[in-house]
Amino acid sequence: MKAITSLISGVALLCAVSVQASAQDVLRVGEGPFITGGGFLIANEKGYFKKLGLQIETKMFIDGQQAVPALIAGDLDLTFMTANAGLFNSVARGAPIVVILDRGNNKADRGYTVINVSKQMAEGGIKSLADLGKLKGKKIGVSGTGSINQYVFSLALQKAGLDPRKDVQWVFNVPQPDLMKMLGQNQVDATDLAYQFGFFAEKNGWGPMIATGDKIDPDGTIAVIATRQALLKDKRDQLVRFAMAYLQGAKEFNAAAANPDKHPEIVEILAKTTALQKPETIKAIAPNWSYVNEDGIPNIPSVMKMQDYWADYYDYVEKKISAERLFDTSIAKEALRRLETEKPFAK
Repeated sequence: MKAITSLISGVALLCAVSVQASAQDVLRVGEGPFITGGGFLIANEKGYFKKLGLQIETKMFIDGQQAVPALIAGDLDLTFMTANAGLFNSVARGAPIVVILDRGNNKADRGYTVINVSKQMAEGGIKSLADLGKLKGKKIGVSGTGSINQYVFSLALQKAGLDPRKDVQWVFNVPQPDLMKMLGQNQVDATDLAYQFGFFAEKNGWGPMIATGDKIDPDGTIAVIATRQALLKDKRDQLVRFAMAYLQGAKEFNAAAANPDKHPEIVEILAKTTALQKPETIKAIAPNWSYVNEDGIPNIPSVMKMQDYWADYYDYVEKKISAERLFDTSIAKEALRRLETEKPFAK
C-alpha cells in the first residue's frame, strides 16, 4: 500500500513539474496588425517559437500605447510599443518597463512613416518637404500627443522654417484610418501616417504622399519590443528563445521587403496577419515596410533623442530617464550568439 501511495505521489509530482515547466514556456505577447511587426508575425506563422519550445499567446492592440497598462499589470510578458512621450513618463514614474528588441525603423529607402497633404494643399503648391512652410496656421492630424507621428512631422516643419508648437494647429488622438478620410474631407490639411495608410489615402484621391520618414529622421525608431524588468531574471531563457525566433523572422521580413516577388510565402503571411489583407497591396507598398535591425539591438541614440526633444522642446516629458534604465541589450546579444552557434533554423 505504501508503495502504491509513493508511486501515486511520484506521478503527481512529475505532473506538477511538467505543468509548471509548460507554464514557464508560455509567453503572452501584445502585437498589432501592422506590417512593421512582420518579424514576429512571420516567426509565429512559420512555427519558429514552437520549434524553440515556446507557446505564444497573442493579444492584438490597435496601438502600442494601449498595450502598456497590460504589460505593467502583468497581463502581458512582452509587447510592441512606440517610443512616445508617454513611455518616458511612465518609466520615470516607476513603471517596470525595459526595452529589449528593435521592432522597426525608418531606414533609408524603407521609410514606414509618410506625410500626406490634402488634395487642396497639394494644388496650392505643397509638393515636397521644402514647401511645408505653406502649412502655417493649418491643421495637422496625428494619432497621439507625443507620438512618433507628431515627432516626425514636427521635425519636418522645423526644416521648413516653422515652429510646430505655435505655427500649426494640431489635431490629436485620431485613429490613422480616420485621419486619411479626414484628409479627403479637408478636416485636416496634412497628416503623418503609417505608409500603408498614406498609400490608401493617395490611391483614393484623398491626398498625395509628399515625403517618407527616412528623409526626415534617417534611421529613426518606429517601434520597440519591451518586457517587465522582473522577467529579465524570471523568464530569461524564454525571452532569449523568443528573441532567437523573432530575429529569424525579422531577417526573412527584411529580405522580402527588398524583393517581395522572390518571397511569395512571406507576402502571403503578411497579407493574412496584417490589416492589409491582400498580397498585391503588400507588394505595392514594398520596400516601405520599415526595417528591423537584424542583430535585434534597438536604435538607442534615436530613442534618447526623442526623449530630449519631448522634454526640451515641447515639455511633454516631466523627468528624463537614462538609457541604462530603459534598455537591456543582453537578451538580443545572447539570442544572436545562440543563433550563430546552434543554428536552429538552418535548412
